[in-house]
This record gives sequence, structure tokens and C-alpha cells, in this order.
Amino acid sequence: MSSTWVRVHRAFEIVLFCAVAILLACAPSSAHFAQGTKVRTILVSEDNGGLVAYVRVPAPLVFSDLVGRAQVDQVPLTSPFLRVETTGNGVRYRLDMEAVSRDRFRFENRLKAALLFSQAGLDLKTVLTGFTIHARSPQQILDSVETARAALAEDSTSLDPVFGAAVIDYAVRIDSPDPASDLEIMSGYAPLLPGPGVEIENHLVDARIEPPLSLTAPGQLETPAVLDGSRLSTFQHFVSQGLLHILEGLDHVLLVIALALGVGATRRLIYLVTAFTLGHSVTLIATFLGATPAWPWFIPAVEAAIAASVLYAAVAAMVRKSGSVLVFTGIGLLHGLGFSFVLGEILGRDAPDLVPALLAFNIGIEVGQLLILAVTLSIVFCLDKLATPALRPARMGTLGAIAILSSWWVAERLGGIVSAV
Repeated sequence: MSSTWVRVHRAFEIVLFCAVAILLACAPSSAHFAQGTKVRTILVSEDNGGLVAYVRVPAPLVFSDLVGRAQVDQVPLTSPFLRVETTGNGVRYRLDMEAVSRDRFRFENRLKAALLFSQAGLDLKTVLTGFTIHARSPQQILDSVETARAALAEDSTSLDPVFGAAVIDYAVRIDSPDPASDLEIMSGYAPLLPGPGVEIENHLVDARIEPPLSLTAPGQLETPAVLDGSRLSTFQHFVSQGLLHILEGLDHVLLVIALALGVGATRRLIYLVTAFTLGHSVTLIATFLGATPAWPWFIPAVEAAIAASVLYAAVAAMVRKSGSVLVFTGIGLLHGLGFSFVLGEILGRDAPDLVPALLAFNIGIEVGQLLILAVTLSIVFCLDKLATPALRPARMGTLGAIAILSSWWVAERLGGIVSAV
């Protein structure tokens, strides 16, 4: 190889490395789960020829139009049901329970208007039948009509709860001409902008059938979520959720890419991927059976270990040491914990229809994993056939960028362990 070509080769490797590093650095560091996930639960059941929706919602979503307007206009949040207080860390808001009691009719109208229900394109009339305000989210999830009614029977907190931590349970009766047909649910208010590290998810429970069906929907229901009573569509929904979460989980994506670049399209890749799959399947299921501790530092520790596993895979690929089946089984156990935290935050460990949801979610993860492998190996194959000299710098540049990014994640997430202790 001529000295000119060597210089070009090295320059290409440096440029590619920098480009990949910059691209990856723009991505968020948390991949599989967010400790700031806020969940709204909506349970719909049939009752006396109509429908009843039981809703458990973080208080800010009931005021999302006001919060969003204040965020956009950069002005203080104002509402007759909120009061502001000054703390050592600045200002914060509380729900004013006296104001709620004094103007109960107006507060009930705000609750009733927070969600819109429709069938066959026609809006359905709703009547609010009750509400209660909790200082924080109750331990008992809404998994049945009985638990929903029990939650509503509790007295509201007597103290003014912190606005960001308060949770409201309420129920609305829906005037439906055909209670068994598809039901669309969407937000009645404009969305707010979640803060850094905060995600909003919706857990939808269709209790019109037995056993009930569970669905999830991200965001604030700006577009309608549909309850159709179909177990097949529910299964397909969780397959797509598993696929979505693996593709959104950058550290998992990078681990699979590093594995593919380190082993290539060989029989050993099948062994390692199988080991990894078995590992994360075990912990995904075991976590839902309650086999993980509740220590405050546990989730940050798992997050840091996942980042370290990506670093290991990248470095091993760079030195052509792919690792053993046992090692990748252990790595799979770690990543399975990450996936379980995602699903667990939304569904809860006692959600109805949990086994099919777990199976479908895991299938979606495997489909996403195979897609990542297919794309990575296809790029390697094309470079090898069409631009062989570029293959090595492309490979090393990508692995180097993954190693640097994962090193940053390890340092960042270790800090999370210290703050959690």
C-alpha cells in the first residue's frame, strides 16, 4: 500500500470516527427506561347498558393546557386551583384543596373535559360521577372495576399536595349506543412539555371483556387510542411496543451492532445472540414475578452495568475477542432488567392479561434485534464487495465511537448510583 493511500486511509478513518461519535453523542444517554415515567391509567367497563371509565391521572395532565401555555409563553402558571409557594430550591405549586372544595363544579368540569370519548366518529356525552385526590400515586393499581371503585371510595387528602406528585382518581359515565364497539380515547387538552428525563405513558385496560385486556399508548393521547376488544390486535400491539423500545434503546442497539461487527455473519454470532436472548428473556419474566430488589440504587446500578456491557462489547470487537456464551448470557440478564423496567412502569406487575403481553413484548424485542443485525451485516457485506479498503476504517471508527460514548454513559450513570444512595 502506497504512503499516499495510507494517509488517505487514516484520514478517512479519523473523519468517519468523528462523524459517528458526533452522531451518537447527540443521542440521549438513558436507553431502556426513565425514572421519571408518569403513567395515566384508564379502565373502561360496561355498566347498565352504558360505559364507565375509571381514570387515574397525574395532576399536571388535568391542567396540561394551562401548563403548556405557561411553558410556551414563559409566564407563571395560574389557576384558581393552584397556589405557589417558595422553597429553598425555588418555587413550586400545590393543589389548593380548599379552592377545589369551594368551586367543586368547575373542578369537576375540568376533570370531565380532560378526556374525549368517541365511537364511529361521534363524540360521546360523559357525566363525572366522582373523584378523589391523592398526595402521591396509590400502591394498588387499577386492574379491575373493584379496585377502581375502592380507590374512588377513599377520602381526598386533607393537605394541599405538591402539584407534580399529586394523583387524581375519577370516574365518568359514558353515554354509548353500542358499549361493545370500538372506543376511541384522546386528550381533551393541549399537551404540556415534559421536563428532562420525564416520559408520559398511558395504561389502557379494556374491562368490557373477561379477562380484561391491557394496552399501552405513549404521550398525552394527542391522537386517539382505540379499545377494540381484540386479543389479536392487543398481541400485535405489544409486539410493536417491544420493537419500538429496542429501537429507541440506543445502548441496546449499539451492543447488537458491536456484536455483529465483532463476530460477523458466522455460526458463533448465532450462539452469542441466542445466549443474549435467553438471558434477557429470563430477567424480563423474573422481574414481573417480583424477583428483583427494591433498593433505591438498584436501577441506577443496572443502568451503569448496561452501559459497561456496551463498552465491553465494543472493545472486544476492536481486538477481535468476541466473548463467551456465558458472558453474553450475563449481558442479556442485564438488558432484560432494562426492558422489564420499561414495561413494568406502564403495566405494573399485577396487570391483567400480563402473560400474553410479556410474550408479545419479548417477540417484538427479538424482531428488532434481528433487524439491527440484518442492517449491520448488510452494510458490512456491501462495503466488503464495493469498497473493501473502506471496510476496516468504517468498522474501527464505528466501534471506537461506541466505546467512547459508552464510557461516557458509565461515568454518568455511576454518578446516578451515588446520588441514589
